[in-house]
Amino acid sequence: MFKYFFAREIKNKYLGSSSALFWVLFQPVLILLTYNFVFSYIFKARVPEVEEGNFITYLAVGLWPWMAFSEGLMRSVTAVTERKDLLGKVNFDFKVLVYAAVSGIFTLHVIGYVVVLLVLMAFGKLIPSWELLLLLIPLIGLYILAMTTALLVSAIHVFWRDIQPIMNTLILLLFFSTPIIYSISAIPEKYHHILSINPLLSFFDFIHAASFTYSQIEWSGIILWLVILPVCFVLTRLFFDRLSPEFDDYV
Repeated sequence: MFKYFFAREIKNKYLGSSSALFWVLFQPVLILLTYNFVFSYIFKARVPEVEEGNFITYLAVGLWPWMAFSEGLMRSVTAVTERKDLLGKVNFDFKVLVYAAVSGIFTLHVIGYVVVLLVLMAFGKLIPSWELLLLLIPLIGLYILAMTTALLVSAIHVFWRDIQPIMNTLILLLFFSTPIIYSISAIPEKYHHILSINPLLSFFDFIHAASFTYSQIEWSGIILWLVILPVCFVLTRLFFDRLSPEFDDYV
């Protein structure tokens, strides 16, 4: 069932459209170029850890993992309520819908991410290194985090539809509180403990450190989250399973 809904997710939402290539690759590229123009040329943003003129690389290596996480999470919010035709009619594990929604988004963005990294290397903006393979670690962590949160919010959405606009606001806050368009070193140290409560911080710090070979990789934070997240995933599965028998009464 996962294979069916995963293929359906990709085909119907992306590959079934004549503009599929635009949404998969060129839309993020346009966003990247827009951010680069605004922050590099208008606000004159600089990242101390990155060579001058290479701000676009700093943006690119963080933007695609962020879009995979944020879009996968937002797509999952309505994964159950969109398939209300299945409720009460078949014996079906609705977690499969959530898994397929998140996995489909991640798959497409990871493909785009690989293409972008290769283009950056071809233009000399990114140094080829075996350390780039370490990017798989935060990508896996972000996937588990997205899946864990998706199970939670998709179940809540059945009973409380206001969770969707709330998630839109939270995603925006997360974006600006995560070092994607800026470096954590640009934030006064006295505020670091506030930002440290953001679970995405360790993942994106790791992404930037692994992308620039002269940066020091901090392992402690990401290892801690990779230990915590599987436990959280199991708990949200139990939460979802506890609520799922009541879905039919509310959708």
